Amino acid sequence: GFFTLLAGFFIYFLLWPKFEKINSLRADLKEIEKKLTTAKRNAADLKKFKAKMKEAEAQFKLAMRKLPEKEEIPSLLTSISDSGQQVGLDFLLFEPKPETSKEFYAEIPVAMSIKADYHNLAIFFDQVARLSRIVNIRDIQIGLTKGKDTKELSTKCTAVTYKFIETPPSKKSKSKKKKR
Repeated sequence: GFFTLLAGFFIYFLLWPKFEKINSLRADLKEIEKKLTTAKRNAADLKKFKAKMKEAEAQFKLAMRKLPEKEEIPSLLTSISDSGQQVGLDFLLFEPKPETSKEFYAEIPVAMSIKADYHNLAIFFDQVARLSRIVNIRDIQIGLTKGKDTKELSTKCTAVTYKFIETPPSKKSKSKKKKR
């Protein structure tokens, strides 16, 4: 009985905690193996992610080329005006409005009042759409005005172009860089 009691004491106090520790470590090992499998899968997909990142950067650079810089705005407005005059539009109003800032870009609207026939107006809108920079025509209001021999359209619209706004780095990020 004494040896049984001594064996029970030995098993209960010395061996049983070690078995529990082994089972706990096995559970941790399974969890770590799952994380390792996920990490290996992500590492295998790293080339895909890098390719997607390069593609996204290329698209960003392309979009940046379509957004005019501050110095290019007057020449862009001149090209819009020239496009209209080439097709025979009469600009009654061509007034740049103050720019509106958004998150990372600014909208630069230009209010226009135009007299032209339907065909020339459509050609003008097509030429504006084909400009190398992004220009949207919105808020289009078309009315018919009768002349002596012809019917002309009186059109009011807003041409909106965009420019990229580079946000300066925040003071917090500068202080973090200095600490490193």
